[in-house]
Amino acid sequence: MQVSKSSALALCFLILGGCASAPQNTAKSTAEVNSVQAPKEPELASELARGEKVTVQTSQGPIEIEPTVVAIGDGGQPGTEQGGEPVYNDPWEGFNRAMFSFNNVSYRYVLIPLSDGYKFVVPGVVRDKIGNAFDNLREPLNLVNNTVSGEFSHAGSNLGRFLINSTIGLLGLFDPAEAWFDIAPQKQTIANTLQDYDITSGPYLVIPILGPSDTRGAFSTLTEGFVHPVNYIADPPERYQLRMFDGLDDFSEQSDIYQQLYDQADDPYIYFRNQYIQGQRRDELFELSDSEQQNNE
Repeated sequence: MQVSKSSALALCFLILGGCASAPQNTAKSTAEVNSVQAPKEPELASELARGEKVTVQTSQGPIEIEPTVVAIGDGGQPGTEQGGEPVYNDPWEGFNRAMFSFNNVSYRYVLIPLSDGYKFVVPGVVRDKIGNAFDNLREPLNLVNNTVSGEFSHAGSNLGRFLINSTIGLLGLFDPAEAWFDIAPQKQTIANTLQDYDITSGPYLVIPILGPSDTRGAFSTLTEGFVHPVNYIADPPERYQLRMFDGLDDFSEQSDIYQQLYDQADDPYIYFRNQYIQGQRRDELFELSDSEQQNNE
């Protein structure tokens, strides 16, 4: 069913206008923010690489990050050692470094200024509701991926969340499905589905604007661009505007941390690559552990 030009967005922002003045129960007071003392010259990148918990000061207050560091190997091939450190085989490093540099320039001079302006104009409580609405719009895609993966209980959660949040939650602006019915989000991408069928991640790949990924993730991103539910509720150019707005909303929550980590890393490309790979390995180990636990039950 097609909506008229920007009518859905008009309704969303009309409701959000009333939410903007609502108190934020979860917001930290000025005293609480000031009580968190960041270390002098914290060297966040080095500390994160060692798996240490760090506090990042952002425009929205301090954020604690506690990574899970996993050994870096080479996607199914034997890794090599250099000075006792595992070395990742990066066959497309030349292209990836060029794309990483392009992305950094795009972030610094385009996306970060836009993100700062967005955060200045749109209150945090409103940005939170906007993120909820986009997450809810994605639920049908999560449902399909979980169904194909055989995760039928998760697919049921996706269906329940979409029906509840689209109605009681006012087009997904609020999340009564979790708050009232304890139905937790169960996000599933095409990449996750391929992983469930033992499709390996492939070489590391930096995607224009979107950043760190791999060949499996790049295929997932491209495919989801064609089948995303937003394609069925809006026509071009509104469709593309919604997707770009969704991307800006997501990026705005990460822009402060990105700048600090980039500026403090000795080699930003290697640092962000290794953090991505470690995250992938951590998720794979978690999925394996969860699967083994279910089999034992």
